[in-house]
Amino acid sequence: MYITVKQPGSRTTIQDGGRYGHLGQGIPASGVMDPLAMRIANILVGNDEDHPVIECIGIGPILEFSDAVYFAVCGGTFSVTLNNEPIRINNLYRSKAGDVLKVGYSSSYTSCVIAFAADFAEKPVYGSYATDLKSGIGPLGGRKLQAGDRLELVNPRKNLANEEIRYFPPYADKEEIIKLRVIEGPNEEAFTDDGLQTFYRNVYTVSPRSDKMGIRMDGRKIETRSGNDILSAGIVMGAVQVTPGQPILMLKDHATTGGYPLIAVVIRADLSRASQLKADDKVRFLRVTLEAAYQAMREMDEYLAAKKKEFERTGLFRRLWNR
Repeated sequence: MYITVKQPGSRTTIQDGGRYGHLGQGIPASGVMDPLAMRIANILVGNDEDHPVIECIGIGPILEFSDAVYFAVCGGTFSVTLNNEPIRINNLYRSKAGDVLKVGYSSSYTSCVIAFAADFAEKPVYGSYATDLKSGIGPLGGRKLQAGDRLELVNPRKNLANEEIRYFPPYADKEEIIKLRVIEGPNEEAFTDDGLQTFYRNVYTVSPRSDKMGIRMDGRKIETRSGNDILSAGIVMGAVQVTPGQPILMLKDHATTGGYPLIAVVIRADLSRASQLKADDKVRFLRVTLEAAYQAMREMDEYLAAKKKEFERTGLFRRLWNR
């Protein structure tokens, strides 16, 4: 079974949740920008939540199916068609041989993912299917998809229970000011009281100079006590560096270390929202406690687990009923 790339889109890659355990060797985690989209897509097609997907950033690809396979497109509200007919985001579909899937463009969101109820024949690199374009690490030699690529799929799942209810509501429309919850960063003492108040009380605008490494923001300058240099230290996705005076929100392809003070870290439950920021979006940071951050993640995990259980339980009930 193959997926043929008719047009690759602007930045289409194979990704999973990330390549962890190698930061000490200078290898970034990489992986999908929007972890929630990956989890939803894989639940819909019956995969493990960290299963490899195709990630589309900017303009998406045009793909042709050689055989029938379950798939789902999830994440930002992109225009998506199957054989030129519009289909829903966050919904399970099953292709037929010769079907053509087209993922277009979104004026409001950055990325989406495509999950298949099958495995990629490509082998993982350093234990992961994440693609890091800057270092050339990952499937397909660490590059983007190209026109003419044939992605082999193996071990397809032939039957999924309860296909008709496998759907998640789309992301809500963006607010005029997007609120990101954060916990205090490890270098908070590097900022003056005025600097901290500036960061939390003001609105910042996403710069067009942003990419998958980080989101640059423009706004009121954040005051430090003695410059913007610190001893280099490790960085995680969601960390907010200040360099110099302006925040940069680190994303999946962030460097392994950095030498600018970290004022805050976006909580895991809000990383999906953060990853979907586009140029000119307005952002405000809301400080929360560590316990509130844990609770928000528990609520997200419980919601996804409940949906997964709903899909599987209903399917089991129907199979028993029809015996």
